[in-house]
Amino acid sequence: MLKKLLHSTCIIPLIVAITIISAQAVIVDRIVAVVNGKVITLSELEKRARPILAKYLNPEMTAEERAEMKQKIYAQILPQMIDDYLVEEEIDRLGIKVTDAEVEATIDNICESNGITREEFKEKLQKDGISFEDYKKQIATQIERLQLVNAEVKSKIVITDEMVKDYLRKQNGSSSYEGPFYIIEHICIVPQTNSPSAKEKARKRAQEALKALEEGMSFDEAARKFSSDVPVAREIRLGVFSLDEMAPNIKEVVKRLSPGEHSQVLETSLGFEILRLAGISNAKDETVDQATMEEIRRRLYNQEINERFQEWLNELRSKSTIRILL
Repeated sequence: MLKKLLHSTCIIPLIVAITIISAQAVIVDRIVAVVNGKVITLSELEKRARPILAKYLNPEMTAEERAEMKQKIYAQILPQMIDDYLVEEEIDRLGIKVTDAEVEATIDNICESNGITREEFKEKLQKDGISFEDYKKQIATQIERLQLVNAEVKSKIVITDEMVKDYLRKQNGSSSYEGPFYIIEHICIVPQTNSPSAKEKARKRAQEALKALEEGMSFDEAARKFSSDVPVAREIRLGVFSLDEMAPNIKEVVKRLSPGEHSQVLETSLGFEILRLAGISNAKDETVDQATMEEIRRRLYNQEINERFQEWLNELRSKSTIRILL
């Protein structure tokens, strides 16, 4: 990454690297954005976009279609990279530091929650094309950002019982909560790509999880063992939902379950899931059971974090000098 500061009133796209082939200069890199004097190059953008490009570009596309798709993907990813730069600046400004011990402890927790040894985890990363050192850097970045959220957002959020009950009243569309609310857990396998082979691989893993359940494995253990290692699948507790909040196919499945029972393998918008009905809240009026209260509180808390963080980020953008040259 270039370290040279550029004057904000005279920034133009610059060639930052060239190669000479048969006495002709060929541009291999250029600046696509400047964020508070720091540059983002096309090669950095291409590197960030590589997994998505691999997913959406295919040999059947014409050259024009491929170029158009690339441009669309770049236009979506570049703002994310700009936000990353701004966040990194704030982390440096606040002096947030992550120790090796914190990273190691986080990796130990990930291994424990997935029921695997560290060596098995390293092998899994290697199969996914990720070096262990790169993964440790990713973990350190995640911890830094969590600490930033704690400093700038989390400490300012309080979800009261009245806010939870108000949410329940609104969900029910009346002045009182009548339920029922369904407490759902899941085992979730997310295909790595949209290809038929990746989907079939995910389906087979879901069937293996179902077989393990039928042979007596606990739902929690099966979720830790078989669920994908992505944020949407790491949490066993999916949430608390009214029937109106569920997709029609999910609603029909959940309605037939008794508390403690699990479904067959379902293909959903997330991938392949096995749902478990952990409980049902049938409380009336203002009396809501504690499990539902805490689950709704957690949901509102996460929503508030996302909204507050986005507001904070918008304010940070407004105070920054950003030039997009894509």
